[in-house]
Parts: sequence; C-alpha cells; structure tokens
Amino acid sequence: MTTVGEPIEPEVWKWYFNVVGKKQAAIVDTWWQTETGGFLCTTMPGIHKMKPGSAGPAVPGIHPVIYDDEGKELKAGSGKAGNICIRNPWPGIMQTIWKDPDRFVRVYYSRYCKDPKSKDWRDWPYLAGDGAVQTKDGYYRILGRIDDVINVAGHRLGTKEIESAALLVPEVVEAAVVPVADPIKGKVPDLYVALKPGLSASDDIAKKVSAAVVSEIGAIARPRQVIIVPDMPKTRSGKIMRRVLAAISNKQDPGDVSTLANPEVVDKIREMAK
Repeated sequence: MTTVGEPIEPEVWKWYFNVVGKKQAAIVDTWWQTETGGFLCTTMPGIHKMKPGSAGPAVPGIHPVIYDDEGKELKAGSGKAGNICIRNPWPGIMQTIWKDPDRFVRVYYSRYCKDPKSKDWRDWPYLAGDGAVQTKDGYYRILGRIDDVINVAGHRLGTKEIESAALLVPEVVEAAVVPVADPIKGKVPDLYVALKPGLSASDDIAKKVSAAVVSEIGAIARPRQVIIVPDMPKTRSGKIMRRVLAAISNKQDPGDVSTLANPEVVDKIREMAK
C-alpha cells in the first residue's frame, strides 16, 4: 500500500498499517513531485525496513542534500531540519517551465547556486521546496513545504512534527499548525485541533495537547494557543486549508472561502480564536 501527497503523521501511518493493511501489507511512503517525474525517496518492500512517518532512503541515482537557510550543508544524518535539494540531474526531471525559462531557474535552482555563470551541474542543486530531516539511519522525513516550516527564535519546526505530536492525544482526530507573527520570536505556532465525534472541547484537552507537543519536540515548540474547533476548513477533496487558519490567527482576511466544502465553519473558528 502506498501513501503520497503530504507527509503522513506516524500515528496515521500506524493506523493505516494496522487497520487497513491488517498488519500484513507493506507501506510504501514515497516522496516525489510532479516536476521530478519519479520517486526521489522511498523504501523498497523486502529490502528496506518500514518506518512510520518516514519516506525512507533515496532511490538509486538520486543524491539528496539538506541545506539551512544560509546555504550551509547540514551533516548527513544530523536529524536537523533544513531545505532538501537533489545534487545531481536525473532523466525524469522537468526541462523547463513553458515559455518561462527564467522562472524555471529562479524557482528550482538559483537559491543554492554559488556561481550563476557556472555551466557545471554540480553548482546547481535542485530545490524541491520541501523541508526535511535525515536521521542517523539514512532515512528522510519530509516536513512539508518550506512555507510550512516555522522558524521560532532560530529553531526550524516542521508543522507536521507538531501535528504528529498533537495526534498522540487520544481525543484528537485532526490537527493543523499555522505560523503567527511574534515581535520577539519572529514566528510562533498556533495549533488547531478537532476532536473525535461525541467529545466536547475543554481546557484539560487543550492542556494535554500542548503538553504532548512539549514532550515530543521540546518547549520551543509549545503552541501559543490550542484552539479546539468543531471542524477544519476543508476543500471538497478533504484537504485542510491552512491558509485560512493562518489568516484567522494573524487577524487577516481569509479571502474567498466559498469554494470550501464547509465555508460556514470559518466564522465559527474566527469567533473561537483569540
């Protein structure tokens, strides 16, 4: 069985394996993009061990590297979050953007190129636009889009890491983290959670969620607030619209929400958020 699209939280992975796969099917959590034409990281059934929430090692012929925001390469297996790139070209990579080659270079290659005049491919790592960590076993965990990585007082926190911690609380069924501007720390996380059917919001549950985040990640990741909502704003395909939640937390206009499957929930959430 496979999982694609967004990084999968470890607890969701375990449910997928135990309930859907009945502990018999191998889970292949591939990481790739439309632009790449094929898998970049994945475990191979029968060869690699599965790891909840991890895409696995790089596929043969793909050589990832993780850089920090200043362009410094993070040591392999360090477990530190950064921006994942691919060092080398490969056959499936897209060739350009239709009628906009300059944008192709700017978006995917220019950020970590040290010599824009270079014709050597070694000087042009491909920027995937995703945050990631590589653990000591060589496996990569994708943290989500770079825009979804919150920089709190110099610490890079993957939103998926915080959401995964929140889902460890038995009462929580969905979680979404958004960055909020802070005059001292730069950004801080707001954590929205929805509870399992039949449960009511309470301060005790909110405190349990906050404590779970601190326990799993550290005090630096403590949410500014935990907002328990009746439902998440979602597209008709079921994807949580985090931009709407971010706008609410930052006291901004969430824009057009008429295309949501449940636009009525936006006003309810706005009333609940402080």
